[in-house]
Amino acid sequence: MSSAKFAPLLPVTVSHEDGLPYAGHVCIIGGGVAGVVTARVLLAEGVQCTLFEKSHTLGGVWADNYTGFGIQVPSRLYEFPDKPLPAGWDFAAGERIHGYIQEYAREHGVYEAARFGCDVKCISRDAEQWKVEVESESAGHEVLAFDFVVIATGVYSSTDKFIPQYTGAECRAPGTYLHSVDLKDPSLCKDKHVITVGYGKSAFDCAQIASKLASSSTLLFREVHWPIPRKILGLVDFEWATFSRFGAGCLKPTYPHCGPIEGLVHSIPGLLEGFWWLVAKIFSWQFGLKACTVDLEPKQGFLADYWGGHGCIPHPSFFPQVQSGAIGVKQNSIRTVKPKSVVLESGEELPADVVIFGTGFRPSLSFLPEEVRALRENDGLWLYRQMVHPDQPALCWLNSNTTTFTNITTAAIQARWLAEMLRHGLPSAEEMRSTIEEQKAWKRETMPNAGHARAYMIQTHQVHYYDDLLRDMGVSVRRKQGPLRALRELFEPYRPRDYASVVAGEYKTRKGDLCPARAAQRSFCGELLLCIGMLAIICAACSFMSAHAPLPSWR
Repeated sequence: MSSAKFAPLLPVTVSHEDGLPYAGHVCIIGGGVAGVVTARVLLAEGVQCTLFEKSHTLGGVWADNYTGFGIQVPSRLYEFPDKPLPAGWDFAAGERIHGYIQEYAREHGVYEAARFGCDVKCISRDAEQWKVEVESESAGHEVLAFDFVVIATGVYSSTDKFIPQYTGAECRAPGTYLHSVDLKDPSLCKDKHVITVGYGKSAFDCAQIASKLASSSTLLFREVHWPIPRKILGLVDFEWATFSRFGAGCLKPTYPHCGPIEGLVHSIPGLLEGFWWLVAKIFSWQFGLKACTVDLEPKQGFLADYWGGHGCIPHPSFFPQVQSGAIGVKQNSIRTVKPKSVVLESGEELPADVVIFGTGFRPSLSFLPEEVRALRENDGLWLYRQMVHPDQPALCWLNSNTTTFTNITTAAIQARWLAEMLRHGLPSAEEMRSTIEEQKAWKRETMPNAGHARAYMIQTHQVHYYDDLLRDMGVSVRRKQGPLRALRELFEPYRPRDYASVVAGEYKTRKGDLCPARAAQRSFCGELLLCIGMLAIICAACSFMSAHAPLPSWR
């Protein structure tokens, strides 16, 4: 990256590679995964930063969530790239992950940069700096100056929980009408009629938790969505179908500026439609969606649903419990709420001593100035690389305007991207706007039902998104190492540890990792041809051996 072309985003006092290049001070709002890894990367680069966390611990959602929560993927998919999780932590409980995040923060000096019990009330920009107003338990009201602000509050903050508004909700007794993150004590469900609203991972989990103690546990939802098994047909881990270059290349819609191999595959009429139709049928059969008391096979295609931000990995026992009747299912929505029941839009009244909402989050970011909040459109906040708005280049949404399936990896790569942009600068405002407009047109055409979440959805195209960030930094998108690298680049899933050298900054000295910044990198045609050549050699060798092998003798 050329510092002559792009002005650094922070004041520069030292320009040599091994010195401390920044005189600026960075404010990080939020102490979850995103805030922790941002502080880790910036501190390692010599950037002075202060992290503000409203609670008294680091970890974000991993420090405050419903009882029994945990990661819904194998541990190899949810870890800091530069700190592998211990063996045997697949689908680990939330308390374990919280401890792991704290350990990572201690190892990298994040606690020294963190201030706890600090609620950011307001930020505003003058000609030179950001003024950050903080209400802290120790110092009271403070107004502090920063050169750059990172919003690392995430899209799943417990302070932004969303509960739909229904007539009569005010009549409910305390503890009987709550968001999923507030289900801390399962005993409140004991011998009660419990309704869980939603059709995602948290709703599934809460319905299962309630089913162990409740008189009845019912899942109430408006729409069904495609679930994803931990292992396809009980044999193949789902990551091979979604997080590899082969899997990403088979996803529809095509990512803008896709490579020649993807373009070729997508140009064959009906090929991918037929493939994903078959995948959907396999998932329907594997989960027994048509064998439930209500037909739970979605009417929309798998890819349309998946790309729209839906899809979760349920616990293997969830759908068997639905089929057995241990968890009731009802497709409808609430019209009014009563003290001990809910009335549905259909007119049916259901007993409901406890109502739990697994309905997600709606970040408000009320501390933002009006001119920044006004940037949001009906379908979300459109940002360059999901992080920066051309009108506010000294403000970054780090993993707070992005949803991917391995968000810990996303936050880590974004943090490294930010560090390099602070050093070398962003593209021009015109270039950023052009990229945003391209993304906006593409998503609005291909995601008609995504609503307010359209702007921040990455989901199925996370491998492509990571490639964009790496190219910006001048890092090779080829992350696999070791034997059979060509095969692995195409077919092996990309996991957090593939980006370890990126997050740690070691790519700058590692052979083969550096490329011209913001330049096109060679396509994967070479790897494909090598794979085809290897296959041809193997076939030829087998044919030769078969032709020259001695015939068996029979007695």
